[in-house]
Amino acid sequence: MLLTVSYLLHVVAAGFWAGAVLFVAYLLLPDAGRDVLSRDAYVVQMDRLLRVTRWTGVVLPITGLYQIWALYPWTRLVGTVDGWLVLSMFGLWGLLNGVIERGVFVMRKEADPVGYGTFLREGFPRDALTEELTLERLHHLGRPYLSVSVLLAALLLGNAALLAVPGLPL
Repeated sequence: MLLTVSYLLHVVAAGFWAGAVLFVAYLLLPDAGRDVLSRDAYVVQMDRLLRVTRWTGVVLPITGLYQIWALYPWTRLVGTVDGWLVLSMFGLWGLLNGVIERGVFVMRKEADPVGYGTFLREGFPRDALTEELTLERLHHLGRPYLSVSVLLAALLLGNAALLAVPGLPL
């Protein structure tokens, strides 16, 4: 029963996170580049993506580590394709988490030069914006990080698809 709940929470959180990343990259980035989106709306969406990343950054490792503990003895974890997929998923998760955190931090620091501790507490609130900071500048700073996050999210989804096929001959 606990393993089933773990799977459910893991898949819902991962789908929500990957969907949020792809939504922001597919719908938000192009609009920001064409000045269709306001600067404040852009910042609100970046902060929401950051919060989704942080929420799933708690759920995914807890449920994932439980699944590893329950299903993958050491020999299976390091000696099978499934184990390698699990380990690569863990690495991709860490990279995606770090890329999003760093990207939003770079934008926040441009708006309001705060330390990382303040950023961890506050995220990227709209009131951190100054009049001088333009949407174009925010877009320029955030785009590389969000572009990499799309690639990482796609790799995570592909990895999950491979894990879903038992005994996949690779």
